[in-house]
Amino acid sequence: MRPRIGVLPLYNSEKQIFWINPLYLMGVEQAGGLPALLPLSRDRALWDACCEDFDGFVFTGGQDVGPARYGQERLPECGYEVALRDDQELYMMRRLRTLDKPVLGICRGIQVMNVAFGGTLYQDLPTQRPSPVIHRQQMPYDLPHHQITVSPESLVFRLTGKNHLSVNSMHHQAVRDLAPGFRATAWAEDGIIEAIELPEARFFLGVQWHPEHLFQAYQSGRDIWRGLVEASTS
Repeated sequence: MRPRIGVLPLYNSEKQIFWINPLYLMGVEQAGGLPALLPLSRDRALWDACCEDFDGFVFTGGQDVGPARYGQERLPECGYEVALRDDQELYMMRRLRTLDKPVLGICRGIQVMNVAFGGTLYQDLPTQRPSPVIHRQQMPYDLPHHQITVSPESLVFRLTGKNHLSVNSMHHQAVRDLAPGFRATAWAEDGIIEAIELPEARFFLGVQWHPEHLFQAYQSGRDIWRGLVEASTS
């Protein structure tokens, strides 16, 4: 039986539709999971049903998390937010921790994970944390863009066996103050946090890069998806 992996959708505000990059679904599928796109809804009972009924979860990339969610005033450089996504994803992230369900947060997903449990974000890295490291690469996205250092006592290291990884990068926000109870486990060359985890959880991992673009060509990308699916099988 393939574990059922719920994938949170992206949202197009202009067209008012939710959608998904198929690479998220393909990443789950190639690792042995059964991916399913979850609804974007205002019905909290539906959020609870999703949390209960699926075995593992992927929180995807997309719009910026609203700064008010982590107690900050909006900066001019902050991108647009989608309140519905913030409401649903922050709620589900906390609920899934209570249920000890496996969660993989990607890009926006690591940021939602951090904010859900009391952490903060850089609203815009170029203005708040200028660095020679380019965190928003140009296409193609399936090519690594910069190096990260991985803690040897981390889930990412256990999955990949690597102290250093080459990753892609498509973000202008990042984890700033780490949420209580979480551990930072990977960093870019400029010190920006690239992975966080909750050590006592079954599998609660956030990564700032995009393994959905890397799994077809790079083993390290496949390793991340494998970890989620295996944790969701147990």
